[in-house]
Amino acid sequence: MSPALLLTGLLGGWLAADATAIAQLLVSQPLVGGALTGLVWGDLAGGVRVGALLQLFALAGLPLGGRTPHDHAAAGVVGAAVAAIVGQSVPGPLLATPALLGVAAGLGAALAGQPVIHWVRVRNEGLVRWAEAEVAAGRPGALDAAQWLGVAHAAAVGAGYTLAALGLAATAARWVLAYDGLAVQRAAVIALPALWGVGAGVAARQLLPAGRGALALFLALLVFLFALRLAGAA
Repeated sequence: MSPALLLTGLLGGWLAADATAIAQLLVSQPLVGGALTGLVWGDLAGGVRVGALLQLFALAGLPLGGRTPHDHAAAGVVGAAVAAIVGQSVPGPLLATPALLGVAAGLGAALAGQPVIHWVRVRNEGLVRWAEAEVAAGRPGALDAAQWLGVAHAAAVGAGYTLAALGLAATAARWVLAYDGLAVQRAAVIALPALWGVGAGVAARQLLPAGRGALALFLALLVFLFALRLAGAA
């Protein structure tokens, strides 16, 4: 296993634990996770680019009540790593292709990780019941043991899931590029600014009161970013 891949797995475990089990310093947010992953893979700018776009979609999916959230911690890591891997195989000026494939990989990892997070929560419920029974039996040290077991469990599952998702996403990205890399680049030039518009729109609808104002902001951002991209490509 390469050093970058090993560090990516450790980073995925740390961010998974930060998201629920310990500290909660918000390093599990896609923007931070993407930047850290970019540093690991030697592409900080690419990691920030992918992480920032994934952050908009994360804002649109705030976990409310008992709803199991998507795995946004893994999304930032997997997306930035895929973008860096793709960036090593395409010419430097073609920034849209790595970014688009990285964002696609990140969104896929976030969606597929939701049942994994739910499974971890179910396991933690069993851990809580065990700790309650131990405390009732006169062993209060079980509380500390349960806490650290929960942290270790979240980190191990997060690391494993991050590496598995990265392996699948990187393989898919390489296959797509080998099949028709030029078509992917053409699609990325159009799709990437549209994703920025969609992400900004859904985030605005989450953070602002629902109504015409949020819809107008969504449409304005979408048109502006698309026109800006076309002007830059002309």
